Amino acid sequence: MADRRANVRAVVRLEVKNRNLKRVPLFVTANLSVGGMFLITKNPLPEQTRLRLRFCLPKDKAPLNTVARVLWVREEDSVLRLPPGMGVQFLECSPEDRERIRAFIEEWGRAFDAAHQAKPEDEP
Repeated sequence: MADRRANVRAVVRLEVKNRNLKRVPLFVTANLSVGGMFLITKNPLPEQTRLRLRFCLPKDKAPLNTVARVLWVREEDSVLRLPPGMGVQFLECSPEDRERIRAFIEEWGRAFDAAHQAKPEDEP
């Protein structure tokens, strides 16, 4: 099956704050792209819900602030062992923040490729 995603994703765990609520719940990401992210939660919000999110990329202290909306929700899947949560799309993200995300994903991809290079087996 072909992947319908428009953007490359980095598998990364980030703490993400929902700034909509006075008591700020934290989400944890499963992946990140320049267009959005998947947030792991047992209590996903309804589709089309708007969120004001704040998070930091690894090795980057400056927070990113975005407005996103819930595009889809996944309930817990015990068969495939996929975490429950929601896919969100960034609606408002500054060009600078998008570039920071893009650069992080590019760096992550290089590190992933280097770590997973096939090593030649020793010949007998």
